[in-house]
Amino acid sequence: MRKQWTTKEIKYIQRAALLDSTNDVVNKDQLAKHLNRSVNAVSKRIWLLRQEGNFPALDKEKAIDTIGKPYSKEEIRRIKIMVKKGAARKEIAEAIGRTESSIHSVINRLRKKGIIKTTSKKAWSPNEIEYIVNNIRFDENGYTTNTNELARALKCPYHSITNKISNLRREGVITVKADMSKTSVKAKQAHEEFNQKRFAVLGKEVKNVVATPNKVEVVQVVLTVSSNSTGDEIHQYWTFDGQLLAENKKVVSCN
Repeated sequence: MRKQWTTKEIKYIQRAALLDSTNDVVNKDQLAKHLNRSVNAVSKRIWLLRQEGNFPALDKEKAIDTIGKPYSKEEIRRIKIMVKKGAARKEIAEAIGRTESSIHSVINRLRKKGIIKTTSKKAWSPNEIEYIVNNIRFDENGYTTNTNELARALKCPYHSITNKISNLRREGVITVKADMSKTSVKAKQAHEEFNQKRFAVLGKEVKNVVATPNKVEVVQVVLTVSSNSTGDEIHQYWTFDGQLLAENKKVVSCN
């Protein structure tokens, strides 16, 4: 039997929920633990409160970073033009200001909808295949590191090269196999760079001196500033591995 929500519980959510720039709640786990409810139950209650107009509405357009932010008409227009010109995913991602994986996903969706036409390459010549086999490079996990270079050299679309490399792996022509249990070194570096840029926007690096009986250690932390549904500012200090060190609330008085 479902446990009915009390007025006290609902007021607690409205008071204690921490919101990011899009009004998404970032501390559902803590809310659920305090209320002795599941995260799913808390998420559903927040959704109902939004439907009733008793909780700030989501606005993905206000996202500080581009993760989860909807693509604008202008971004779609630029992607279509660049794909038509044969631009690689990395080039498009850098031009639009999105991640390479996000660009890959949106191009696939646009192709399925027929907004971007799928271009098929003519049959691969023996010389082209030989060029790929002789010039392809891999990282330590077996992932290709120079797909863009191969595409430019052979003057063909990025996706054509990736498809051909996959086929050559299956056929045994390319014997180096990617370790699917690990991500590519390039993707890992891109993710780390993205997180560094994201933290640069979300918070400031501050130095916190931690005293121990035998030594003094300087630790770099990330300061994030968010607000709850009542407008109070929440200052949180995090380690780079995601551990919350301290939290302060700045109550905004209402006259």
